[in-house]
Amino acid sequence: MADADAHPLIDRIEAELARERDALVELSHRIHAHPEIRFEEERASAWLADALERRGFAVERGVGGLPTAFRARLDGRPGGPTVALLCEYDALPGLGHACGHNLIATMGAGAAIALAPVMGELDGSLLVIGTPAEEGGGGKIILLEAGVFDGVDAALMIHPYHLDQAGMATLASVKLEVVYTGTPAHAAMAPFEGRNALDAVRLAFAGIDAMRQQVRDDVRMHAIVSDGGAAPNIIPERAAMTCVARSADARHLHESLVPRLQGVFQGAALMTGTTVEVTDASHPYDEIRRNPALEAAFERHARRRGRTITPFDPSSGAGSTDMGNLSQVLPGLHGMLAIDDAALPHTAAFATAARSERGDRTLVDGASVLAGVALELFSDAGVLREVRGDFAAAERTA
Repeated sequence: MADADAHPLIDRIEAELARERDALVELSHRIHAHPEIRFEEERASAWLADALERRGFAVERGVGGLPTAFRARLDGRPGGPTVALLCEYDALPGLGHACGHNLIATMGAGAAIALAPVMGELDGSLLVIGTPAEEGGGGKIILLEAGVFDGVDAALMIHPYHLDQAGMATLASVKLEVVYTGTPAHAAMAPFEGRNALDAVRLAFAGIDAMRQQVRDDVRMHAIVSDGGAAPNIIPERAAMTCVARSADARHLHESLVPRLQGVFQGAALMTGTTVEVTDASHPYDEIRRNPALEAAFERHARRRGRTITPFDPSSGAGSTDMGNLSQVLPGLHGMLAIDDAALPHTAAFATAARSERGDRTLVDGASVLAGVALELFSDAGVLREVRGDFAAAERTA
């Protein structure tokens, strides 16, 4: 579709979005004002599901075994594709909506609401899937394994950012909980009888730092102490750390980097006479498999809304998302629209931008872009064929 404005239904979709604008902005602000961390998004999930249900969607709550997940459905004429619009709505501990998930959620829901009046004239089914716990919980992975995405031909979402880009640079990631167990002792009277679990954590941090010069440029390793002992006058019997490791290549991450980290953790235990247990603290995240046809459609509709697309630069920084896992099994779009010129996700400044006037404008632009991309998939067999072809080509080269 060369001209994003040419489709006869675009004006009706835009008119519906304009009618719903104030309600969508209010919903975004409400979610922002009541941040809920991963797997605890009871209010946000209910508000979104209720809004869709009031507009004619059939809503299933608690899908995939996750109480705060939902799937809303509105069918058009039989025979077309199934397109899923994704809503993320979990917040960050201590920072609230500093990743702008209040906007992601209302962009997805807003696009569906704008499409609802014209679905009877389109071939296919429209889904809105509420995906909890993107921030370290892997909600999309759980839903994928539970079959919630079965039959979906394309999954679409937009993330707020400081640039307008058709895709996001991503890193595959693992999150590891590392627990050391030693022997407690009186720290002043008989420290020699103890085996210090906190010393093991400290040595593990030193080992990670020693690795940094000998890893690839795309590798990231970062950690926190999650348990430092019970009291300073007791040799810590238990201490723990949470470590995240990332790489642009999931194979390198799992086959090279993680085994090296396991050696560091074991070495720290050996040096301190403690024992160590390493477990996955979340589902591993894969890198995003990009889809050029979906990204081209994103660019068409972003320009229709007056957005200037910045060429994709993988060196501009990367994060990790469970959308990566989903994009490995079906065509996916993870576009980016700016809500600020400088603030980056996971900062207080980004949380402020997520509830700003510019953030509100981006919400409406994003809903329009998503609706436009979905409209192309429903109405243009050539676009759908390109999307499927790009996915198959990427799968062959993976």
